[in-house]
Amino acid sequence: MKKRELEEGKMAGKYRVLDTLGEGGEGRVYLAEDESLSRKVALKCIRQAEKTEEEIRREAAFLRDLRHPMLPVVYELFYEDDWYLAMEYIEGETLQHYLESHGRVEEAQGCAWADALLDVLCYLHKRKPPVIYRDLKPDNIMVCRDGMLKLVDFGGAALKSYGERCVGRMAATVGYAAPEQWTGKGQNPRADERSDLYAFGKILYYMVTGADPGKPPYTALSIAHYNPLLSAGLERVIRRCIEEEPEARYQVAEEAGRDLHRRDLWKRKGTAGGFLRHVEKQVYLTQKIGVGL
Repeated sequence: MKKRELEEGKMAGKYRVLDTLGEGGEGRVYLAEDESLSRKVALKCIRQAEKTEEEIRREAAFLRDLRHPMLPVVYELFYEDDWYLAMEYIEGETLQHYLESHGRVEEAQGCAWADALLDVLCYLHKRKPPVIYRDLKPDNIMVCRDGMLKLVDFGGAALKSYGERCVGRMAATVGYAAPEQWTGKGQNPRADERSDLYAFGKILYYMVTGADPGKPPYTALSIAHYNPLLSAGLERVIRRCIEEEPEARYQVAEEAGRDLHRRDLWKRKGTAGGFLRHVEKQVYLTQKIGVGL
């Protein structure tokens, strides 16, 4: 049965539809107003094709119990011809749109946003059982009007399972999903905390270089090619996050956070690598800014 589409001005429960915000794999999302409280909400119409009522209720309860400044608040779940989930409406723009409009951000800003992302990942990963986001990408991160970040769209998130193979569809986005989230070499897709940290590294890469991992030819070029002014310490954090093998990455978000704050201690001094980085920076400044060697 085809799901009904709500037009502007139509009611769903106590919510009046104002606009359509978008549509994803989990359903259509509307901007609506709770007229009794004069409050705008994001109203998600949930696709039921592959979900039972029990699964929908369980997922809504899972989202309701999440409490973190970077996560939207869930208000209620209700049924009226379709299932709807009313959530906090986040005003702002996606990080993807922000970076496409503004280009890369300064290192200090990138580190501040990275610190915030690691904090929410730490919160999710420390829950019992851990919550693995699985589809971390700029399109699922909102830049609010006050400059703070919010993590939205938990359609791909899942509770971590132990000793079980992941079957069925795996939430994954080209350029951001870790290698183990794709099928291949006779293996089923899987994801754990390290998979989220891989995606985090790709996002941080994008923020401070302006090179979108989802668009070639970024993979063939070094981080220094895009931004030779980036500190060696931050570059090392990024590189460790995006190692191909999960065992070579940071194992927990706290570990990445500690190194993020230690980046000023990682300057290359008295090495061939340090000299090469110095030359790269000087060439970059000459070409882009007009500063002489």
